[in-house]
Amino acid sequence: MADVQLLAKLSESFGVPGHEKEIAQIMAEEFRKSGYKVDIDRFGNVIARSPACRKKPLMIGAHMDEIGMLVKFINEKGFIRFAKIGGIDNRVLVNQRVVIQTENGRIYGVIGSKPPHMQKPEEAKNAIDNKQLFIDIGARSKKEAEKMGVKIGDPISFDMQLKVLNGKLVTGKALDDRVGCYVLLEVARRVKNKNVVLVGTAQEEVSTFGKGAMIAAYNLEPSQFIAIDTSIAGDHPEMSEDEAVVHLGKGPVLSLVEAGGRGNVADAKLKASCIAVAKKHKIPYQLEVIEGGATDAASVYGEKGGIPSIAICVPTRYIHSNVAVCSIEDIEKSINYIAKLADELA
Repeated sequence: MADVQLLAKLSESFGVPGHEKEIAQIMAEEFRKSGYKVDIDRFGNVIARSPACRKKPLMIGAHMDEIGMLVKFINEKGFIRFAKIGGIDNRVLVNQRVVIQTENGRIYGVIGSKPPHMQKPEEAKNAIDNKQLFIDIGARSKKEAEKMGVKIGDPISFDMQLKVLNGKLVTGKALDDRVGCYVLLEVARRVKNKNVVLVGTAQEEVSTFGKGAMIAAYNLEPSQFIAIDTSIAGDHPEMSEDEAVVHLGKGPVLSLVEAGGRGNVADAKLKASCIAVAKKHKIPYQLEVIEGGATDAASVYGEKGGIPSIAICVPTRYIHSNVAVCSIEDIEKSINYIAKLADELA
């Protein structure tokens, strides 16, 4: 049964791109509990080598960072303007609680906007531009905000607790890709006698296709790479039938083509091996071809003359919001599947 308490700890931790220290420490601690030799490289990747790790290991990774914001400007009244970091729909931002990580610790605030009573008809029809939004931390002046510790460039994340829905689903912030981090930690317990290196990667959300994974793969020179990420589940009313290819409850997803081919195109032999393992162990799986979005697999494949790569994803509704939804059953099936893959490939 899934450890919802650990998943909540991962989901609720802070890890805006370039500021993954808190989530990285959690990942490192959990890997060490499983008997791995752990290092954190200069870029912030958590590198966990199994006791059986040697040359050309199978590399399995999940990105630790989450979408967020950065402090851009503090006005004279103490309100904060911000810049988005990662792909955030402006509609997600309105009236959210947030946490700012400062050198002095966490500061809580809310994203404010003009109330509907004061909006003109044309304003009410359109999504609010993020440049019109601001963060209220309770400061009465710029001087007070700065005295509280806020400065330009401080990272900001959503403030949201993970909850269980109907005993079957989980919802929370940063499930892209903290659910992948959770899967990676659970896989670690089952494959520590294999030639594997497990990596919590940094800055996937703000690069073309994953900065941290590319750096780690260059240094580690793995034989193959599996990225654990999330896939867009379209089984809800706002998605059409041809868009709703991936469903919750139907198992892990093999991403065959990312970003319409601009991202990873899954290695043919590795894809065949993944499908064969799923069939051998009667593990249900889904296939997808996506035109938008990519994973760490896209950046790893091009390293060291070519590292065969594929992404295996947990179906997730409402991706890149603070209320993403995953199936506990899919999470458990993904753990089992990737552990079986390690048995065969490492």
